[in-house]
Amino acid sequence: MLARHDNPSFDSIHPNNDRRFWNADVRSRPMLADTSPDKTTEQMKLYYYQDPRGNFGDDLNQWLWPKLIPHLLDDEENELFVGIGTLLNEKLPVTPTKHVFGSGVGYGVAPALTDRFNVHAVRGPLSAKALNLPADKAITDAAVLIRMFKPAATPKKHAVGLVPAGHSLDQFGWEQVCETAGIAFISCHWNVDRFLAALMDCELVLCEAMHGAIVADALRIPWIPVSLYGETLGFKWDDWLSTLNLSYKPLRIPPLHSDDQLSLYERLKVSTKRTLRSAGVYASTWSPPPPAPSTRKEIDKALDELHRISRTAPYLSDEHLLDKHMERYLRLLERLKPSERYSATG
Repeated sequence: MLARHDNPSFDSIHPNNDRRFWNADVRSRPMLADTSPDKTTEQMKLYYYQDPRGNFGDDLNQWLWPKLIPHLLDDEENELFVGIGTLLNEKLPVTPTKHVFGSGVGYGVAPALTDRFNVHAVRGPLSAKALNLPADKAITDAAVLIRMFKPAATPKKHAVGLVPAGHSLDQFGWEQVCETAGIAFISCHWNVDRFLAALMDCELVLCEAMHGAIVADALRIPWIPVSLYGETLGFKWDDWLSTLNLSYKPLRIPPLHSDDQLSLYERLKVSTKRTLRSAGVYASTWSPPPPAPSTRKEIDKALDELHRISRTAPYLSDEHLLDKHMERYLRLLERLKPSERYSATG
């Protein structure tokens, strides 16, 4: 859980593309106060989930916070900075002091807050309620701070993009579906620079991955929530969107399935299971086989639905409200002193 990623830079993936503003030094934006820390100040280590394949929302921590508070971060684990992600559960380390800065509840069991928690802000009111925190501890998802690094507008290359969640990418080759549909494919497993560049190239994005939607909204790219397999956690979406006076109403894209992701052994095993099940020879204790590969007709239906959804009214929050949330976070960052001890609620 204590992690960093050594992903290739935006330049190494798109050597002929400009860097836009993603790797700009924070000095080109309004500076946070206290950029020369007292030498006695104990610093913090970033705490976030590490997906072995990479995950944009989680990896955004290593991209964003060192730009905003480089003077407050190190690799010592006495104090942890718990930022972007659905991280507030029983997996949090017990001993270190934990500075909660925009994280949310959703997976696992909400932690009991002790004097080892300094809760500066949480993702939304549902997280605040789950933790018995005052309502004013809810701001919005901390990824809103990416607005500090919003690039200059450039011509769009794609009318529509699709951002599936990681679990959906395990089910089918959605990149090929997007290519057939004339829609830009954006993988949540790409590194942050590549993901941001692809997002900015779209006039509209269909988002199943929540941080694709959060960042699109922050960067003023219209977006539409979608669900491919019905496995998204509505709680975390409701938690975030309630801070923007919006409701989570994802549009369903017909699920597609393939055996292409399976190894030869797994394919043989699945084929045997399907044969036995169709013959009525199947024990109730056996796990069911995955759905059969999608037919051409089913793929065409998904393509039609992608095109239909892309013509529906998109989401985009009120920019004034978005800026108010960002300013609240910036004021908290200015006051942040890792070595001080706060109560869990105040």
